[in-house]
Amino acid sequence: MNLKQLIENSEYFVWLALGDSITEYNHCTEGYENYLQHFDTLLRIAYSKRKYTIINSAIGGSALSDDADFAIDKIRRFKPDFVTAMFGMNDSGRGKAGQEQFKAALTRLCMFCKDNRIPLLLLSQNPLDYSCGIDCIQRRESLSEYMDIVKQTAKACEVELVDIYTVWSQSILEQNNNEHFKLLHDGIHPNHKGHEYIYEIIKKQIYAGK
Repeated sequence: MNLKQLIENSEYFVWLALGDSITEYNHCTEGYENYLQHFDTLLRIAYSKRKYTIINSAIGGSALSDDADFAIDKIRRFKPDFVTAMFGMNDSGRGKAGQEQFKAALTRLCMFCKDNRIPLLLLSQNPLDYSCGIDCIQRRESLSEYMDIVKQTAKACEVELVDIYTVWSQSILEQNNNEHFKLLHDGIHPNHKGHEYIYEIIKKQIYAGK
């Protein structure tokens, strides 16, 4: 996927972002830009706001297993030229019992975009800090399995994926847990440095050098 080409081939480019609290702009970025706002700054300088808009429709607490219809309805309403979807964190709180429902919901979203010829980019999420003994973190012990479902679904539906979870795990978490902790606002949500890192991972795959 080449984001520059998508923008330049559109008269006016509409990017719709779907997701949960990690995509939603909230207090966890500590007053700084989240990963979408970093893209907004990049694209504003490159193209000006006359050329594009980014619609952040993410909702904190959203689980795709519950919100697939809502997500698809947003795509119908906004008629975007490009969609990003980052889900799984809240679904993973349901453990193994929720995996098939999550896979079915993600597949529905992928196939809706494919059938309507809307470019979709799936985004896996950041790993957690399980050293925090907080219940909401410990209940998400299946997150890695849900991120595997994101990867498997992207491959099965032939949808592009930016695998943030794997890059972050291998480059940060497996090297130094303290550096991993520095990128988090709490045991779940990235802080402003974590969002900057997510932005750089995505940018490297779909924008930089293209």
